[in-house]
Amino acid sequence: MRAGVRGHWKLVVVLGLVFVVAVGALVTLLRADRSPTGGESPAGAERSVVTTPLDTAPQLVWTLDVGRLTDNTGEVLLAMPYQLGAYYGYGGVLDGGDLVIAATALPLPEAPGDSGRPVGAVTLVGVRPTDGSPKWKTRVGHVTQCSPTVEGSVIACWEARRIAFVDTISGTLLAELGTDFDINGAQFSGDTVYLSGSTTDGGSTTSVLTSGTVTDLTAHFRRTFETLGDSASVRAVPDTGTVIGQVRGTGDPQYYFTVFDLDSGAERFTFEGDSLQPVGDGLFLVSRGSRSGTVGTQDLLAADGSPVRAIPIPAFGAQMYPSKPSVQAPMFLGDGAYDPETGDELWRSPALVQDGWSGRSSALAALVGSTALVTSPDSKTITGLDVATGEQMWQTPWEDAYWVRAGATDGEYFVFGDYTGTHAIRASDGTIMWSLPLPDGADPRQVQVSSAGGSLMVSWLDHVTIWR
Repeated sequence: MRAGVRGHWKLVVVLGLVFVVAVGALVTLLRADRSPTGGESPAGAERSVVTTPLDTAPQLVWTLDVGRLTDNTGEVLLAMPYQLGAYYGYGGVLDGGDLVIAATALPLPEAPGDSGRPVGAVTLVGVRPTDGSPKWKTRVGHVTQCSPTVEGSVIACWEARRIAFVDTISGTLLAELGTDFDINGAQFSGDTVYLSGSTTDGGSTTSVLTSGTVTDLTAHFRRTFETLGDSASVRAVPDTGTVIGQVRGTGDPQYYFTVFDLDSGAERFTFEGDSLQPVGDGLFLVSRGSRSGTVGTQDLLAADGSPVRAIPIPAFGAQMYPSKPSVQAPMFLGDGAYDPETGDELWRSPALVQDGWSGRSSALAALVGSTALVTSPDSKTITGLDVATGEQMWQTPWEDAYWVRAGATDGEYFVFGDYTGTHAIRASDGTIMWSLPLPDGADPRQVQVSSAGGSLMVSWLDHVTIWR
């Protein structure tokens, strides 16, 4: 399927600045990046990093008190950044670097048939990571979602046809902009804001992408993608300089993808299959034949869509593993490690993949220093692989290897949660340094271990605890 692009300019004004947002910690984060076009972070990117030394067990320093965050009795903590239009009985916060960012709102009467309670106007709160006290509170009105990453000092939150920008340093509401299309998502690159969405006219739906600033959403361009079709969606991927258009098929293939150049709007290539996602430095991982319980086949494509190589043992990828490498980090695809620029195979290890009821998936749990940590539910072990060679450096027995998930790192140790509690393992030799039991009354399936404000965060339902 081919796609045409028509570019034109449009002007909308407000106040300005750049963007930034926070990568969250909580139940909602684990569901992020699971869409058919969900891309992975660049190879070697730092994720879920804490500045608190993890060689000894940290101490609980504060527990989030929703009452301190709001001036209105009855408000609840919402699940940042994706579920801000309703309250589902749990909440979460975003890691904003110097601040922890929360969202509160007052639940409204239940609506028949809804799984969550609708909420009123949302208030963003900048929380000091030192003691859990609010630094600022900013009312942003009714919004359904905020951007999931922080790269500066501005956070964006939106509903169907309105987007708001807040300075996370001062809490100042910088701008509120209306659009003439339904907003699907926002991406940021420096001081550029990319907004994607769709508009319907006479029963025909057209995908829209704008590029601008928080003072003018279309300062650089506004493009429409009319021939992609009514079921299409588009999104900018600034790190790769591309726009990815996706149209659902009627069976096989499941999707039609078109990749455009972000600057010029020119079409780069098309692909028909089950998934297409950016990986490495300008490469794309594509799959065909993916069905329940099987991954299908996977191939690596160059920036122009030309084939680089087939992935011999395909697997569902590890999405948001904690990472703080001290060496050049490869990209991990299936059972192999590959050069993120060229796609050349560096090494392969069967330890990188595991088989489960939903199909073969990545066993990668964390990338710490020069060690890739992988888990095996079958052998009930955690294993350290040398990032440069793939050789096994150590192996530690771990009964609950199946439950090792999420976590944080300081570059030497990996802290993770499992069915029994929170634990720290030294990446250089696999030594278990310390363990903390599950919080009283917490369901282990709901407990998440992550980072917030440079500290370790353990959270479940609407409980948020910070440890240092």
